[in-house]
Amino acid sequence: MKDPRNWSNREIEEDSEGYKAAQQACRQDEAVAAAQRNEERDRAAFESEYVAAGGTKSGAGDAYRAKRNETAAAAAAHADESARLAQRGATLNKV
Repeated sequence: MKDPRNWSNREIEEDSEGYKAAQQACRQDEAVAAAQRNEERDRAAFESEYVAAGGTKSGAGDAYRAKRNETAAAAAAHADESARLAQRGATLNKV
């Protein structure tokens, strides 16, 4: 898909829906790239701290994945509890 930053006014007028789709695709690509950069930065920082604390560089990858999975599980549990409380509140408001 054509980069929306390179569309002319004429092209935008002729295909406004295509332009909007190109903008959305570009935003999604940028978000994925930013997430990858953040992941790489976090992994490198964790590895440095892990090795500085006496761990091995080869063990840092496994420890990072375990920590990331633990964090994801905690976030999922928090989201589940928040949804449960919101549903409970909505139910109590109807009563």
